[in-house]
This record gives sequence, structure tokens and C-alpha cells, in this order.
Amino acid sequence: MIPNKSGAYNLRDRNGKVIYTGMTNDLNRRVKEHHYEKSKHFASVSITPTRSKSQAKVIEKQRLKSHKPSENK
Repeated sequence: MIPNKSGAYNLRDRNGKVIYTGMTNDLNRRVKEHHYEKSKHFASVSITPTRSKSQAKVIEKQRLKSHKPSENK
């Protein structure tokens, strides 16, 4: 079960490559939105719950630099 709290998340393709990374105030809601919007584009999701939105933003920024996801524009 995905928690209803702030955090960062990665969407991955069938090969495990990160194709999108993001942050949100509500992981459960946002992952569900991605499921409906982009279900053809990702095969799995990984989440990192955080204590605050600012902590999630730091994690997202680090992941954007390291993974360079194709769907983040």
C-alpha cells in the first residue's frame, strides 16, 4: 500500500530504467494519477516517503541529476 504522505517516486520501464521521477504531497494520489495517465509507459514504481515536501524536493533533484529520466522535461 502506498502511503498518503509526501515523498519522491520513480516510474520505471520494463527494463528497470527510470523514465520519470517526481515528488508530491500525497504519494498514493499521485501514483494513481500516473497509473491512469501513463500506464502504457511505465511498468513499476518505487517510492520514498518523506517527512516534508522540502525533503522530497531534495531527493527529486538528486534523482533528476543521476538518472536523467526521458519523461521529465
